[in-house]
Amino acid sequence: MAGLFGEAMAAIGRLDARISASPVAQPWRNRTVWKGYSTALQLQRYEIDEIDVFSQATGVPIAGRPSVATAGRPFDAFGEWKHSFDRATVRHWREGLPFSFDPPDTWSKAPPLIRALTLLDIWTRQDPSPRPWLCFPQLLASMNVVASALPCLVIGDLSLRTLHGPRERQLKRLLKALRSTAADGLKRLDRLEGWRLNFAAVLAEESRPGLLRDLGKLVLSQPLVTARLIADTFEITLSGAGKLLARAAAHRLLVEVSGRNSWRLYVTPDMGIALGMVSPPRGRPPSPPRRTEELDTVLADFDKEMEEIDTLLQNVQSSRPS
Repeated sequence: MAGLFGEAMAAIGRLDARISASPVAQPWRNRTVWKGYSTALQLQRYEIDEIDVFSQATGVPIAGRPSVATAGRPFDAFGEWKHSFDRATVRHWREGLPFSFDPPDTWSKAPPLIRALTLLDIWTRQDPSPRPWLCFPQLLASMNVVASALPCLVIGDLSLRTLHGPRERQLKRLLKALRSTAADGLKRLDRLEGWRLNFAAVLAEESRPGLLRDLGKLVLSQPLVTARLIADTFEITLSGAGKLLARAAAHRLLVEVSGRNSWRLYVTPDMGIALGMVSPPRGRPPSPPRRTEELDTVLADFDKEMEEIDTLLQNVQSSRPS
């Protein structure tokens, strides 16, 4: 048990440290909300995968993927939950609990992670909805297990609501789940940071990047794009948008996943792998681009301009009819 606890804390600590210093921390959070939310729905016995949450949230149907048919309304809480990760302040853990709780005498001596798991155990018995699972990342932040809430750290166990008494096996499963999801979150961050570096290398080599720079900033916020979205966002023709997407795909910054000649869908490689739309690369990974003064300048400019494309994308989305 002590070994599992240490492994879980080490995995969470590695992810938290990397996120705290990563230039793509916010795009990473925007991507992992789909994973965290799908985990919570699966714990509620919904047969819904991450790709289904992604399609529902972005409004882009995935070719060959049947629409989700459920008796309930599983996606209603997604918007509010996603926005909860935009808050800079972290509330005290008591403020988020919907039930009264009197800590035992040994509470202050228990590790913060054990306290968070204890509250999750109690919460799931009080609330049959997915809210306890969804609130666990914020609970970890309020317990100072992590510096800020990480959306991927949604874990749980259905037996929390039914079993009583000492549950050592259940605690082991929760610790293994935390270790696994933190490790997966770190892999996703590695892929996203690698994409950013490769993109900057492409820009550094291009004599006339044009809208390619803006496209890169856009897909960090919207990793699945179509020619129509590009045309509306950058106010260009559909033909020009298609050529821009084909150019990005030629540089391996995007991957075409629709398998069609018209209305093609393009996804970033990191998100395509996460959603199972793109096969992960095999063999030894290629060497990262060599750092040069020109590349560092492009990276600095790229990071500085990220906020501009976020504002542009929000304006385009708000102007569309519902």
